Amino acid sequence: MHCDFGLIVSSIQICEASGLHNYNLLVGCPRERERAARSEVQYFIGDLLEDSELKVYRTPISGLLAALTTLNPFDVIHRLREFALENAYQFRFAIRFTPIERCVSTSLEEIVKATEELSAKIEEDDSFRVTVRRRHTDLENMEVVTAAAAVIPRRVDLDQPDKTVWIEIVGEWTGVSVLNQNEDILSIMTMRDDMY
Repeated sequence: MHCDFGLIVSSIQICEASGLHNYNLLVGCPRERERAARSEVQYFIGDLLEDSELKVYRTPISGLLAALTTLNPFDVIHRLREFALENAYQFRFAIRFTPIERCVSTSLEEIVKATEELSAKIEEDDSFRVTVRRRHTDLENMEVVTAAAAVIPRRVDLDQPDKTVWIEIVGEWTGVSVLNQNEDILSIMTMRDDMY
């Protein structure tokens, strides 16, 4: 279903809910500024990076959007980082971009399964850590961390891991990625701090 600002509220809510099981980017923004952030995401990814099929959804969480790009989400973040190095202040509302490789229903079993599938990205000599960000769930941080880490036969390093298993719980849906936290997550605020 196509999302359009002109649709009536009930249709928008249905559209938003349908998109949450299929996204590959999470975008953080200030609370209550989702509409402005959505326009920025459309400009940065839809127009600048030329993804004409980009979809951007509101989530049940204030200050968090979900997006589905037809481009590689890691490439999107790396290209946006290059753009932001010269134009950091054009990012006024869309201020944090996180790639999502698997989107699953929020259950320990599904999260562990997705983690195990992605664990092949962690080389034999690599260290790792599990980071969980959770919203609107009864799952506890440590139970998710413990269960996910148990299926990865690699060395744990909480301070300077080679790879991070990044788990974003957003109500009924959870995004899972294996990434390099310093390179694969774009935080505009951190970038600005580093520049000055």
